[in-house]
Amino acid sequence: MYQKFWKQFLSETRIPGESRSDMSFGPTPAPQAEPTFDLGGGETRPDQPEVPQRREQTGIKAFLTSKGFQYDKFLGGGQDGRVIRAYKVDTGQMFAIKFINTATTNLQTARREVENYSFVKDNRDSFGENAKYLPIVYKAEMAAVPPPGETMDGRLVFHGVIYMEELEPLPSEVAKNLFAVGGNSPRIKAAKEKRDKRLFKNPKLVSSLLNIAWGLTDPGSTTDFLSLEAQDEAEKKIMSKFFKGDYDSSVMQNDPYVRRSQMGEQAKNLMSLYIDITYQEMLAHPEDETSLDIIRDYESHIKEDLLTSFFQAYMKPLVTGAAGRRLDHGSGLRGLDNYYATSDELEKEFPEIVGVRAAMQAFADRDFKPFDVHAANVMMRPGTNDIVIVDLGRFNV
Repeated sequence: MYQKFWKQFLSETRIPGESRSDMSFGPTPAPQAEPTFDLGGGETRPDQPEVPQRREQTGIKAFLTSKGFQYDKFLGGGQDGRVIRAYKVDTGQMFAIKFINTATTNLQTARREVENYSFVKDNRDSFGENAKYLPIVYKAEMAAVPPPGETMDGRLVFHGVIYMEELEPLPSEVAKNLFAVGGNSPRIKAAKEKRDKRLFKNPKLVSSLLNIAWGLTDPGSTTDFLSLEAQDEAEKKIMSKFFKGDYDSSVMQNDPYVRRSQMGEQAKNLMSLYIDITYQEMLAHPEDETSLDIIRDYESHIKEDLLTSFFQAYMKPLVTGAAGRRLDHGSGLRGLDNYYATSDELEKEFPEIVGVRAAMQAFADRDFKPFDVHAANVMMRPGTNDIVIVDLGRFNV
């Protein structure tokens, strides 16, 4: 089943490959005459051009050379480090090498990363089948690296340096679908639309989404005026109308509270129902009669808050980006799989999350607690299409 869904994702997503342009050469130009200068008495000799001095390597490139590597390209970076692709000169093997600069982070952060990656290197075999969700680590060390412009004989700064396998980007739709992601771009919208086709056909998951949204409302404008009776009645009506299609989608797409949202049509319809029906039920079932004037007077504030709460719930990942710890209700890392005992339903609709969720829990049981796993730090192993959590620096934080 796992492979079936991978084939579905990968058939819909083309991963751009890298190519090197062929170098072509035109006709060889005729050599120019050597410049000469007068020696006096009519005697001349060719001018002797200065031989350019080869520039000594500096910074990370100098460090890599000292270790027998050839710098290839910058792969990316984040809050705690940057990753370089380099190959071993004597073998040609490609590596992804992560540098954690203690001058821009701190010594504790660099040491923690080195310890975490060393733990994976030393214990890989003991992880069994779950090892595939972790990168192959060849070495992790604290090392002195010259800053930009400095040679290996100049000023040096301590770095955590991790040497690991080279991986490929996880298809964007998969990464942004399964794991936490920030922003509201067209790419994120496309990923969520693919998710919606499966998520919104399951009443239990839709009900869970609504309840997450109500739990994210603002106590200052909505929560304290939303009675349990109003919430129960709103859920019944929203679910009935949504699954029966008892609404005018064309009207909802122009709803001023939803039309600018980066969502698919189904999500906009559900959000419009959520905002309108929740507000109407707040009027019909207030906590007490004194609340009615406030609910009426602050309609726009309440509806804006309902919009925000629904969007926050909708943007939840399928897979929680942490294991072995308790996350706040509103944490961006807390996924739909971590609310209201819906994990079984979620795994039924999205079987591709089963393995990675089980692996993260297995790591946590080993006192190697995953944390800060999101769309930007998961990749794919070429050939096997395994999901790989590449940033282990915040595990056990």
